[in-house]
Amino acid sequence: MSTTLPSTACHSMKFQRQVLLPRRRPPLVVKAFRRSDFDAFARHVASGEALKDAWRTANDVFEQFVFEVRKTAERLDRQYSVSRRVSSVVRSATDRVRELDRELEIETRWRTFTMDFRRNRPRYRKLLNDFLETPLGRSFSIIFFLWFALSGWLFRFLIFSIWILPFAGPLLIGTIANNLVIKDQLSLIAITWHR
Repeated sequence: MSTTLPSTACHSMKFQRQVLLPRRRPPLVVKAFRRSDFDAFARHVASGEALKDAWRTANDVFEQFVFEVRKTAERLDRQYSVSRRVSSVVRSATDRVRELDRELEIETRWRTFTMDFRRNRPRYRKLLNDFLETPLGRSFSIIFFLWFALSGWLFRFLIFSIWILPFAGPLLIGTIANNLVIKDQLSLIAITWHR
């Protein structure tokens, strides 16, 4: 049994040949910088607007970056509950540190060591100065300085202080100022109490 379908062969179609005409392209126009462009740029820089625009653009980019980082952090926190996990780890670590401190009495030993060192510091300083005035002490200090400079520790210390002190300095100054104010107030209270 066979079925016959109408033929869709290509020979039944008729093609008309189209003549392709070359299309005209518009003339290529090259514009170079003109004197007015440089003058406008110079005026823009001289007026300070270029710096303001650059600062504004940098500020906008930084704000966008901070916004994206905050949104990404919030998304990651929602997805993986990072803050909850970090807080539980911190909580367990602080509990373990407190437990170790209770067992080994590290805080009390440190407090007694610092009090003893503070009390005996003038004596330790005198012993060190006496040692450094001897020929052996001078040679030791020279060897130590050469090792410190040539091993790279001096430069590591300088680089570390260059990066840390601008941030830690204001905090330390505030803490020292608060301590001095508290000591002054305590001395005033002690003076008025003894009267």
